[in-house]
Formats: sequence, structure tokens, C-alpha cells
Amino acid sequence: MFFIFMALNFGISWINARAAGKVWSESKEIGGMLRFNAIIAYAMAIAGFTMIYALILILLAPYILPLFLEISPEELWDVMTLTNDLLFLMIGAFIVPTGFYVWFTSAVMFWKRRNLGGGLRLGWNTFAMIRNTAVFARHAPSAFGRISKALFGGGGRGNRGKGGAALVAVFLIILALLGGYLTASAIMKKADERHDLFEGLDV
Repeated sequence: MFFIFMALNFGISWINARAAGKVWSESKEIGGMLRFNAIIAYAMAIAGFTMIYALILILLAPYILPLFLEISPEELWDVMTLTNDLLFLMIGAFIVPTGFYVWFTSAVMFWKRRNLGGGLRLGWNTFAMIRNTAVFARHAPSAFGRISKALFGGGGRGNRGKGGAALVAVFLIILALLGGYLTASAIMKKADERHDLFEGLDV
């Protein structure tokens, strides 16, 4: 199931990056909603690839980190937990407002066209928006609390270990975010080079 999720996420992120690239240069000239939608698709691709790389790093952390750091099993667990918390907050903070925008645009399209396909799309987007918002609202406070305690909590010995684990977690998230950005950018730029929205038009 995990690998199916990863493959699906990779495919959707690839499609988003490619879709953004197809209109990227032209959207700079046209502006408006075309530009905004291109940026949203590009950002969604970055978020998707970042999630993939972060999950891979979390899985590999127990094998890689001991090669470079003197780290106890408890500290290793803290790194994995805090990395997961940071990933959840970062992706959730992006998905919730983006989900509302996707829901709003699908509602507008359904109101204009009023067809079965638009209704099904609106229904799914409504469910996804409500579910994602509810999950984020339920788990974000505890995730934020664990991160804040690790970074800014008391100066006890145990918390100093958690502070180090939090810094390692931040480093892993930065690596994942960099990988997500570079991957999405490479796909987007390749699509931008191959597609010309104005090709064949007398402009």
C-alpha cells in the first residue's frame, strides 16, 4: 500500500509539474488566472516530490544516521518522529488553503456548466477539502507542540537530546524540500521548452 501511495504521489506530482511547464512562459505574458494556476500546479508538484523524498529519508534514517552521528535508539526515534511532524505541518499548511482554492474553482465550474462530471468533481473536492482540513486541525497542535518542546523546551538533559534531534529533522526536511524543488523544476522547465501555447497562432 505504501509503495502504491508513493507511485501515485509521484505520478500526480509529475503531471502537475508538466502541466505548469506547458504554460509557464506564456502565463508570464498573459498573467491573471493562467499564471496563478501555473504557480499553484508548480507548488503542488514541489510539495508532492518533497513528501516523497521526506518519507524516503525517514525510512532510511535508521540506517544512514548512525554512520555519521553517534546517536542512541531514543534519539533516532525522536529524529524520525520530529521529521514526520515537520513534514505534516509543512505539507498540511500548503494543502489546506490550496484545497480550498481547488474546491472553489470546481464549484464555480459546476455552477457554470452544471453537468454530471462537474458535480462528481465538486463532490470529491468537497470531501477532500473537509477531510484534509479536519485531519490537519486535529493533529497540527500536537505536532507543533512536540516540535516547540524539542526546540525551545527546558534545558534538561533529555530535552537537549531532543533539541539535537529536532535540528537533524530540520536538516532532513530541507534536503527533501531541495530535492522536491529541483525535481519539479527540471520537469517543469523541460515541458516549458517542448510546448508553446502560441504555436501556430498569429500573435
